[in-house]
Amino acid sequence: MLDLERCRRGNYFFGAKLVRGAYMVQESQRASKHGYKNPILPTIEDTHRNYDGIIDTLMDRAKEGQKLAFMVASHNENSIRHTARKMAEYNVAKDSNVVFFGQLLGMCDNVSFTLGDMGYAVYKYVPYGPIGEVMPYLIRRGEENSDVLSSSRKERSMIGKELLRRFMGA
Repeated sequence: MLDLERCRRGNYFFGAKLVRGAYMVQESQRASKHGYKNPILPTIEDTHRNYDGIIDTLMDRAKEGQKLAFMVASHNENSIRHTARKMAEYNVAKDSNVVFFGQLLGMCDNVSFTLGDMGYAVYKYVPYGPIGEVMPYLIRRGEENSDVLSSSRKERSMIGKELLRRFMGA
């Protein structure tokens, strides 16, 4: 939030990609080693409140006229809905170049496609690089998003229903 305030005071453009994931073990060890407060929140509920609170702060600043843009890089449907509600409440147009959404390709594609279909700016990203670096990253994303992975059943069901509708004319 210090950077957000610094940008406001200096009349600079602020840009951010909001991510929920963390390297919990590494961050905790680093905080201990360097003598600062552990940045990992105690519960997942605290993490959700914090993430949505940052969205609220950025939306408030946008409403006040601060020059900014941010990406809600999340697979969490509640945070995505929260952001869309705030955009509507504050009359932030979907094509305003203030708010963007982003997800990992293959995760929450149904959410990404729905957002895109509704006119929101949505980006899918594909990690690439040496397999030894990419696989641990993807495993961490899977662990962090286990609730998303369990929703793949929901996504498969939706795809199945859509296929039936298209092929059977139902």
